Amino acid sequence: MSDARPDPDQTPEPPHDAAAAAGARLPGLNGGIARAVRAGADGEELTAQGVFAAIGGVRGLLEAIVPSLIFVVLFVITKDARLSALVPGALALLLVLVRLVRRETIVSALSGMLGVGVAVIITLITGRGVDYFLSGFVVNIAWGLGLLISILIGWPAVGLLIGMLDGDMRGWRKHTRVRRTALWLTVMWLGLFVARLAVQLPMYLSERVEALGVARIVMGVPLFAVIIVATWFAVQRLRSSSDDSNGEKGVISGENTPSM
Repeated sequence: MSDARPDPDQTPEPPHDAAAAAGARLPGLNGGIARAVRAGADGEELTAQGVFAAIGGVRGLLEAIVPSLIFVVLFVITKDARLSALVPGALALLLVLVRLVRRETIVSALSGMLGVGVAVIITLITGRGVDYFLSGFVVNIAWGLGLLISILIGWPAVGLLIGMLDGDMRGWRKHTRVRRTALWLTVMWLGLFVARLAVQLPMYLSERVEALGVARIVMGVPLFAVIIVATWFAVQRLRSSSDDSNGEKGVISGENTPSM
């Protein structure tokens, strides 16, 4: 048998911390709320580029704003809900074809069209302009209920994300500061979805299509980005204070505290 051993220079280095490892294992942690928590826990510097990536980059920005903007502009001009919905629907279909030509996965290609597709179908069926935004209410209600339930059962969603990144789903609950921060960050995210519903539902019920479209855009990416920044900053501060005290370091940074 050969006594040859692997060349240390050729041996892949393990991730420096559990947050980086979790990000590699779970691509879903690279966007939105999860991306903000991961970046803060990993000590990543808060930058405009990082926040832009967290909201989905150019693709996420276009998919979040352009379809609604096109619909509102066309509806103001034509007052025809079905025609106004068909144009963003056609654009979404075109983008799917472009992604398929670029050999992106089917899931990636269809994900961007799903929300617009549902909105277009509902509008074509009902013929009402406000119904273009109906599916958005379902999404906000679903997120709101999920976050509320996580709070009520004592396992706030942000805490679960911290535990997932750390590789210990229960460890974060042992530290008061981490538990309290996770709770208030989860409440803040819940407030985002509640605020959207509180402002936009009355517009929907009174069939104020133009106002609802503007509210959807303003309370979409811009407000989402503000919450992303707040989450990133809070988790980063939590990590910094943990590094200083060394008491909660394993929970926030993913590094195990050395035992003596």
